[in-house]
Amino acid sequence: MNLPYSDDTNATYENFEAVCPLCRDTNIFNRASDLKTFKPIGFRTVSCQACGGSFNINGDSANVAHEMLLFDCFEFMKRKRYIHCVLSVAQAYEAFFNHFLRVQLIYRAFAREGSSDLSHLNRVLTQLYERTKQLTFEPMRRLVLRLLVDNEAPESLAQSEAIIANFPRKPPIVPEQNLRSADDVPLRDLLLRLHATEINKLRNKVIHKQAYRPTVEEAKHVHEEATEILHGLAGYFCMLGDDINWYISGEGSLGESRR
Repeated sequence: MNLPYSDDTNATYENFEAVCPLCRDTNIFNRASDLKTFKPIGFRTVSCQACGGSFNINGDSANVAHEMLLFDCFEFMKRKRYIHCVLSVAQAYEAFFNHFLRVQLIYRAFAREGSSDLSHLNRVLTQLYERTKQLTFEPMRRLVLRLLVDNEAPESLAQSEAIIANFPRKPPIVPEQNLRSADDVPLRDLLLRLHATEINKLRNKVIHKQAYRPTVEEAKHVHEEATEILHGLAGYFCMLGDDINWYISGEGSLGESRR
């Protein structure tokens, strides 16, 4: 028996929503609790949460975390949930910082040395996690900006280990004049904007004692700003996915001038 497919789906960072083709009820499948996977859903048979009938879902988003978090903001804006928009934008920056460190320091180093030692790869990934897990927004931003200014591009996992081991416990402020010295104008502009964004301050006002409720203008501004900065940096550094095989294949390689 051929099962019908949902013809109305919506993929978010946390959930996969699908209208049941049998009863037309909207199902919200949580990725952690219901689907029990965070991999993109290329095909899956599910049971309707209303009528119990079986149907198929597909067409999930394969975007990386920061992109999906920014995309979720369109629905938040539509529903005037500006607090959620601000929180999602701030989380998108932090997800980007983590993605950048994995790609720039580990994935590309693993690809450059042509290694097949997955145990070494996993050790360095664990090392990176342990050295950054306590860092909040501002220290992570400083760390990423410093790596960009210094053009850190390790040629091997051994070099990556040394760089990560030397991460400062409290990354110092990167002076604005250091960012302005970048020769590449598009990159320089993106770094200056990343340096200047105050999304972390707005997020803190929202989640701490003030319980601040942002305006539509504030939510739109931080969302548009983050979209331009993070998409710009991801494009500049060819960070089009979080699958290491894409970088090993050479499709995600950088030219010498951007290493």
